[in-house]
Amino acid sequence: MKALNYKNIFGSLLFAIALSSCESDFLDRFPKDKISSETFWKTAKDAEYAYNGCYAYVDASVSDAYKDGYADNAYCQYPWESNAPSISAGDIDANIEESYNYVGIRRFNYFLDNIDKAPISDDLKKRYVAEIKVLRAWRYFNLTQKFGPVSLVTKYIIETEDGRIAPTPEAEIVKFVVSELNAAIADLPEKATSKSRISKAAALALKARVHLYYQQWNEAAATASEVMKLGYELFKVTSLTAADFKDDYSQFVTFANDAEKEDFYKGLRSYEKQYWDVNSGNKEVVFEVEYLKESSYEWSSGINTLFLAANSGGGWSSITPTQDLVNAYLKRNGEPFTPPTKEARAALYNNGKYAPEFLNEFKNRDTRLYASILFPGAMMNSIEEGYVFTWEKGGSNISASGYNFRKLVDPTDPSAAPDWKGPQNYPAIRYAEVLLTYAEAKNEASGPDASIYDALDQIRERVAMPKINRTTVNTKELLREVIRNERRIELAGEGFRWDDIRRWNISKDVMKNTYSIDNDLVQARKWEDKFVRLPYPQSAVDRNPKLKEAQKGKGY
Repeated sequence: MKALNYKNIFGSLLFAIALSSCESDFLDRFPKDKISSETFWKTAKDAEYAYNGCYAYVDASVSDAYKDGYADNAYCQYPWESNAPSISAGDIDANIEESYNYVGIRRFNYFLDNIDKAPISDDLKKRYVAEIKVLRAWRYFNLTQKFGPVSLVTKYIIETEDGRIAPTPEAEIVKFVVSELNAAIADLPEKATSKSRISKAAALALKARVHLYYQQWNEAAATASEVMKLGYELFKVTSLTAADFKDDYSQFVTFANDAEKEDFYKGLRSYEKQYWDVNSGNKEVVFEVEYLKESSYEWSSGINTLFLAANSGGGWSSITPTQDLVNAYLKRNGEPFTPPTKEARAALYNNGKYAPEFLNEFKNRDTRLYASILFPGAMMNSIEEGYVFTWEKGGSNISASGYNFRKLVDPTDPSAAPDWKGPQNYPAIRYAEVLLTYAEAKNEASGPDASIYDALDQIRERVAMPKINRTTVNTKELLREVIRNERRIELAGEGFRWDDIRRWNISKDVMKNTYSIDNDLVQARKWEDKFVRLPYPQSAVDRNPKLKEAQKGKGY
């Protein structure tokens, strides 16, 4: 149990009352129920409640996993859960309500406008302000990633007409985000008292992400390198138990000796267990979103439910891997994997009555494949003694692709999946991402050098995979492809892929029809260039006519 969550929740609820009851307000909504700022900001506790309340609107959550389903990593089969089925299919228009709202920004602005009234020390006030500015910058960054130009509002809006603000160009939003992050970094501690609070490292990592996404290569590399000096490291299991060996991977991996076998299992468990509740807040986590196991559907993590299948932990198979993602995992020697044709795979699968040859494509692959994907024949004794994954095609809450995610799942509580009561926190910023940001930015800025290989090798070595071959992967172009694939599989299921394929301008190449193991069409997909930014929801345009021209400018 994480006691801090109760404090966060109580503060969140009180602050919500202070502003408005439960409303999905856009810019022009007026809060119907509020506590006057003249009566609320009288004590240090008021300030603390307001501060905690802002963290209810961190713009990251387990729902980010759906974004992999916007892209080619995953398929999301339930349209009532997310917009992923429509976005990945290319059915994109202004009828999609894709989180274009200013609820969080309104909260942040209200806090920043009023915190000076609270009787707290200057040092505490500076830290509070810095953290909330980072949260606001994060929200604006995510908004502009989705929609391009958005209305830039930095004061709390209380009048309807004040909400009719013209959108600010995307480049100006990015400048604002970077400026806010720079201003905040100076007043933040290097490491916060909790991984669910904004630290200097979290702000720097977010800033590096912003620079990376906008091809500001030198700035991204320099900022990521600052985080790399702050003592973070990849999570590693240093010893193994008998339970760690219950999944017998000798049927999938050829081990030259016992030492190699032990390294493999350490790599597998290191990658897998970093997401377990017992390891929340580990040295790899730069920032995480906290959840409560005891609060089904309200404050608990639903990742077990979304990823697992009904026949493997009682999940819903809401977000499932595509064959293209499975193909992206390397061979054990570090070389790219060449998959069979989908027709050949279907024949080998033989409607589930497969011969041993079907499993050949899952042999001697990247350790992260086994730690991330449940494929027919995959073991997972941590779910149930002797458990082997089977695909029960067409069943309720069963994957349409033939695969389920194993990554991010914490199987230690069998009751977690069906009741949406996963105990694990969500690592919104991992040190692995920082290393990948540095590698990509540094390579794009100046080409291969030892520091890039060193960063990538840390990620490879953690999972007992071979280092990058520095002799053969020796040009910017070759290293770029390695980095992009490394980023895809290391961050799979964490919601980065959609942003990546758009900023790399490869969406038109990768958003292809996706098929199941038995070669049935899972989803027809299409891509148009205008999809690089989503349309504003029609409801937002109706409320703010000044969005109309920008909507046309985006091609909608």
